[in-house]
Amino acid sequence: MSILPRRTSTRLALVVGVVVAVAAIVVLSFVLRDGDVPAPTDGIGDLPTAHLVPEDVALYVGLSTDLDAKSWLGAFALLERLGVEDPLGKVREGLEGEGEVDWDDEVEPFLGGAAVLFLSGFDAQDGEPSGAVIFHARDASAAEAVILSRRSDSFVEREYRDIPYKVMEEGGVLAVIGDHFVYAVDEMTVRAIVDASLGETRSLAGSADFRRLRNALDGEALAFVYVHPGSLMDEALDTPPEEAGPDVLSIIGLGDLFSAPMGVVVRSGESAFRVEAVMLGDPGPIVRLLRPRESRFARLVPAETAIFVSTYDVAGVVDDFFGSSGFGQLLRDAVVDGGGEEGEIARIEDLLSLLDGEVAFAIWTSDDGEPTEIVLLAEVDDEDRARDLLEEVFGDSLAEGEAILSVEDGIAVIGSRAATEIVRAANGPTLAGSERYAATVAELDAPLASFAYIDIWRLIASGEDDFDDLDLDGDALGLIVNLVWEDDRVQVEAALSISGD
Repeated sequence: MSILPRRTSTRLALVVGVVVAVAAIVVLSFVLRDGDVPAPTDGIGDLPTAHLVPEDVALYVGLSTDLDAKSWLGAFALLERLGVEDPLGKVREGLEGEGEVDWDDEVEPFLGGAAVLFLSGFDAQDGEPSGAVIFHARDASAAEAVILSRRSDSFVEREYRDIPYKVMEEGGVLAVIGDHFVYAVDEMTVRAIVDASLGETRSLAGSADFRRLRNALDGEALAFVYVHPGSLMDEALDTPPEEAGPDVLSIIGLGDLFSAPMGVVVRSGESAFRVEAVMLGDPGPIVRLLRPRESRFARLVPAETAIFVSTYDVAGVVDDFFGSSGFGQLLRDAVVDGGGEEGEIARIEDLLSLLDGEVAFAIWTSDDGEPTEIVLLAEVDDEDRARDLLEEVFGDSLAEGEAILSVEDGIAVIGSRAATEIVRAANGPTLAGSERYAATVAELDAPLASFAYIDIWRLIASGEDDFDDLDLDGDALGLIVNLVWEDDRVQVEAALSISGD
C-alpha cells in the first residue's frame, strides 16, 4: 500500500493544515494550581451575566456585543488589513439588505454588553437541549419587543418570584430580568435563571472551576467559552454502562483531561487573532511532548514551507501508552479483529520507540509549481535499526519511487528525491530564518514545544491562479498552534498573525 501520494494538491495541503490546527486547538489546555479563587473582574464571561447562569451548565458561550469595545475595534482593524473595507458597515448592510431588518430599531437594543448561550443538558426522552440565550442588552425591554413583533404566535403571561415571563404558544419562553433579556427553551430553565439571579441557587459566576478558568484567561476578549466535557458527553450520549465500549481516553491516560471543565478565550490584538484555552484536568502521558525546546528541523526545511508540524519524544509517550496502560493490548486486539496481523502493530511500535528526539512533517510547493513536496524528518540514535524499520513501514512508496529514504547524521528523512536533497543541503533560506514564520511565532507568549505552523497566504496563492498577482513579499497570514509545559502547567496558544502593507 502506498504511503505517500504521487501528487498532493495545494488544496489537500490546506485541508491537512487546517485539520492539524483544529485538532490541536481541541486539546488546548492549562493545568492550574489550586489556591484562592477571586471573582473575575473584566472581559467576556464576567459578572453580572454569569450570575444568571445556573452552575451546572454543560456549555456556556459568551460573545461581546459592545462593538465600541477595544477587542472589537481591534478585530475590525485586522479585517481591514486583510482587505475587508468597513467590516461593521458590511455586517449592517448585509442584515438590512432586503429591508427586512432595521439596524437601529431591531439590532441596537441587543447590543452594548454581551450575548450568552448556555446548555444545561438534554431531555432524556427526546434528546432536545435545555438552555437559553441571555442578552446583557442596551435595552432589554426593547429587545423582547423585537422578538414579539417578529413572532405571529400568542403567549401566556406567568410569574415566578415576582419576575414576569411569557410562554410562547409555539415554543420558547421570554423574560426581562433587569437589563438582561432572556430567551429560554422552557419554563424550568427560566426559573433556574431567576433562582440564580436572586442568589437562591449557586450561579456559574460562583463556581470555583469557572473562576479558575476565567482568571487564567483574564483580560478583554471577543468571546469566552466554558465547557464541561464530561457532563456534555454524558447527557448527549446517555449510554447505559453495560452497553458502553472501552473507555479509550482513560486507558491512554487522558480520561481526566477530557472529563474536567475547560475554558477557551478568543482575542484580537494589533496584528493577530489569538485563541487560548484552559483545562482543569491532568494531561497524563502527553506531557512528554510539551517540553520547551528549539526546533532543529525548522532550520533545515526551506523558507517557502507552507505547513510545518513538530513534536518531541514520541518514544516516551509510546512507552507510557504501551507500557503502563492497557492501550497497547487494546490496539493490538483492534488490529487483529480488523483482519490485520499483530506483527504490524509490533513493527510500528518498534519504529516509534526510536523517536526520542524531534519528529517533524513539512509541506511546500516545488519551484516549478508542480507536485507539492512532503517530507518526514526524525532524530534517531540507532540509524541502522531506523533504516530497517522505515523501509518496512514505507516499503510500497520506496519501491514505486514515490519517495526515497535517507538516514545519516542522526536524522532520518523520507520524501521525494528533490525534497530530501533540499533538506540535506539546507544551504538556502530556511523556515527558521523566514520573516513570516518569525512574525507568527512572535505572537505567542510561551516558548515553542509541540506546534503546527501554517503559512495560509502561501497555500492560497500557490493553489489558485486567481492569486497570481498577489504580492507575497508584502503580506503574511500565518497560523500557529503551540502546546508547551511551562510553570508546572500545560499552556496552549493559537495565533492567526496578519501582517503586511
